[in-house]
Amino acid sequence: MVEQRTTRALRLISDNMIWFILLLSLTVFSLAVQGFFNVRNFRNIIHHSVFIGLLAIAQSHCLISGNIDLSIESVAGMGAILSAWLCGASVFASGLQVNPFAGLLIVTVIGAAVGFTNGFFVLKFKIHPFLVTFSTYIIIRGLAVFLTGGRGVSQLPDSFRLVDTTKFLTLPLMVYILLIFYIFFYFVLEKTRFGRHTFVIGGNINAAYNFGINVDRHLFRIFALSGAISGFTGWLMTARAGGATPAMAMGFLFETLAAVIIGGVSITGGFGSLAGVLAGVLLLSSMRSALNILAISPFITEVIRGLLVLAAIVLDSVKRTVGRK
Repeated sequence: MVEQRTTRALRLISDNMIWFILLLSLTVFSLAVQGFFNVRNFRNIIHHSVFIGLLAIAQSHCLISGNIDLSIESVAGMGAILSAWLCGASVFASGLQVNPFAGLLIVTVIGAAVGFTNGFFVLKFKIHPFLVTFSTYIIIRGLAVFLTGGRGVSQLPDSFRLVDTTKFLTLPLMVYILLIFYIFFYFVLEKTRFGRHTFVIGGNINAAYNFGINVDRHLFRIFALSGAISGFTGWLMTARAGGATPAMAMGFLFETLAAVIIGGVSITGGFGSLAGVLAGVLLLSSMRSALNILAISPFITEVIRGLLVLAAIVLDSVKRTVGRK
């Protein structure tokens, strides 16, 4: 009995460790870094978390289901440049000047189609998702460069930027979109059959087949969802920047993976929570803000981020060990 209580206590602490780390980090940064503790900086931390936060939702679904999607960065970049190309009025735009919200629908559907294609090759040809999505990562990034000849697109309609310029309680509308996404998908993963099936497939795919779960259909949906969220994220990036270049979202993949792993999602599948992922996203954004204020070299930032990821992987291993006891 005592051993079971100890195990449950250790699991509770490990499952919520990231929130304690986030709180401790914010406290240390506020006391040690001059200029960190102010409303404007906290607002910027939240604002800067939007894109990584959304991509982290997509990646979390993939990892929890026992898969991975390396193409999210390129799909977001393609969503950014494609939406600008469709809606912009500059020299290298399409000239169509599509309504921004029609552009949103187009890039989201294309993102979902890329995800569905990933799922097709993974499930029908039995190719490892790492290899498939790494290939589409390269292909989609190349198509983004080809679309405008490597040039940026600007002169977007004012209505395109409403999602960033419209504010409530001093926070842009896209911040509330991020929060809505987290609340919605947290509910989906924790309280719905879709979420339960995601965890079962990631935890033990053979058991999922035995339970009668249509594994292939479910994973098709996971990959399509990942692509759709990535395309939508690209549209938001363009809305914030007021334009786009083919290089947008470069480097987001590894930052997203770092946030997801630090947030407690198991790299082996079957375990994780979007509550922890959100904390991981905010932790990385807070750390970046503090290091920027201190004018610390970005190379040191990468070292610290890597150490955090390593610590998270070790913690994941400990949790799995505790779970087996």
